[in-house]
Amino acid sequence: MSSLDRLVRRIHDEYCCFRLPDEKVKDIEDMVVSLVKYKLPVLLQHHSRYRYSIAEVVDAGSYFEQTKIELPNEFDFMLVVEQLSRENSIFISQGCKPGHAHVAVQEPELWDTARSGDSPEHQFEIALLQFNMHVRETLKLLLSEPLKGRFGQLQMKGVTVRGKPFKAFSHVQTLTLKWTEITVRQPNTTVLYKRRPSRQEEIEVCVDLMACCHLPLPAFIDILPDKCLQNEGLIKNGCHIVLKSCESFSCMDSQRKCRLISYTKTEQECMKRLHVTWKVAYRTLKWLFRYTEVLEVDTYKIKTAVLYCSSNYKQRGSGHLAVGEALIQILQVLKDSAHSNQLPGYFNESLNVWTVSPSYQYLVKYEMIFLLKLFKNIRRDPNGQCANVSRNLEVVHLWIHSFCSHAAEISRMNDARLSPLERFNGQGNKFLDVMRDMEPTLKTHRALAWIPFQMKCCVLFDVFKVLFPLFVQKTLPFFCLGSAIFMTCYIFPFW
Repeated sequence: MSSLDRLVRRIHDEYCCFRLPDEKVKDIEDMVVSLVKYKLPVLLQHHSRYRYSIAEVVDAGSYFEQTKIELPNEFDFMLVVEQLSRENSIFISQGCKPGHAHVAVQEPELWDTARSGDSPEHQFEIALLQFNMHVRETLKLLLSEPLKGRFGQLQMKGVTVRGKPFKAFSHVQTLTLKWTEITVRQPNTTVLYKRRPSRQEEIEVCVDLMACCHLPLPAFIDILPDKCLQNEGLIKNGCHIVLKSCESFSCMDSQRKCRLISYTKTEQECMKRLHVTWKVAYRTLKWLFRYTEVLEVDTYKIKTAVLYCSSNYKQRGSGHLAVGEALIQILQVLKDSAHSNQLPGYFNESLNVWTVSPSYQYLVKYEMIFLLKLFKNIRRDPNGQCANVSRNLEVVHLWIHSFCSHAAEISRMNDARLSPLERFNGQGNKFLDVMRDMEPTLKTHRALAWIPFQMKCCVLFDVFKVLFPLFVQKTLPFFCLGSAIFMTCYIFPFW
């Protein structure tokens, strides 16, 4: 096992694995799944007087992908609305962005709050919002008393609607629960002292519920690209449409908002089939990028890179893959995306999932280059100073600490009023500050000593790339004027 493999395994085992015993994790999962998959659909029908029903509850999110880190404190589900998933219940057409569709209700009389002036697209939004309202009220009835399991109980703290950007009516509902451990005492025993509760004995559990409709893949024949229509997983599972809009200016100001097409069910199956090596690398990167989340490198971007890497590796038919090599391959895809500002969706390549604000583009690029250089150099020095896993882990912690110490200043850089030159200056200077903090430690490692110099060269190269067009723009008028004068004084008289 190489130095890098040992480092990745150490990070994964110490920081990514659940901090609760397996039986307690399973206890929490059983209570949440029983609530959402079995109790909620039954009571929702009665509460809505059979106007709404749930056709299917689809597992979503990292917990069911087996890539959740640290605590089982977040569960994601998609609730398929049966009334909007029937044949001819809705009509879909091409949206204003790839991967999105306009959705119109075919039977508006089903929705009692729809007005005559509402467009069919707006009636679809009203239908899902009505459904969400009934879900919230049903959950309050179900959780009037705590849910009891073998090792603990779940008590409701509240249920809210949320989204990005936040709106009063949004596409995601979050049920917040408090899990409290129950201490089971044998009968006829005396408690001599009470142990002070640990942090793990009370956990806040969030359950995200997203309403959607389901359609078979042929319904999207005029919307999705041909490659997407040939995907075996999508042919089997179809696609879902959720309330989230593309958030373009034309959509936000119109009643004809287009909605996101989701491939969650097929994506879940792909993630579950991943080899454990890819899952360990993915969880390690999730932990690492969680501390730099202000830069907008979210888990979905990492997941997309993982799916591409694992698919390419499988197509090459290569043998055993070390976890360190898997980590480097994922970082290479992320670095290429940071350079090109492009990361095609895994199931729909016409959709670009690399959405990073211009205020952070250079910082994200430098972060990827630095981490790639760091891990590659650790891999190349198996018997030298990099063989010390604890010392390598100190470097990773120093990177996290140094970045977090500048996080508040970095977050203030997201200002649309800044010019491209001001944005670059701010990002370049902040990254150099981070390197200045790390330079003394990196120089004590023979294999890592040149990284600060190499990163300064990367920033300097971007300085020339940014300044050269500005230099040309400023000097071009004077160059043209000088050329005109030269031609007038020295060339034309001889003609």
